[in-house]
Amino acid sequence: MSYSTIEEKLDNLTDVMDELLTTCEKVEEDIKGLQDTMTKLWRAEDMEENDGKFRWPFDEHGNVMDNVNISRR
Repeated sequence: MSYSTIEEKLDNLTDVMDELLTTCEKVEEDIKGLQDTMTKLWRAEDMEENDGKFRWPFDEHGNVMDNVNISRR
């Protein structure tokens, strides 16, 4: 195997890794958007069904509590 072939393969691998990183970053943004949307829906649901009183994972003011991981609700 010649040096240029190894160099070309490494360049190709770097390009693929860059594309993968970009795709992962886009997916992460989409997931954060979905989490925000779900949080807003849960908050609105609590306001409708519980006369404005919030259930877990919200505090009494409708904010997500600091110690809550909303990805597992």
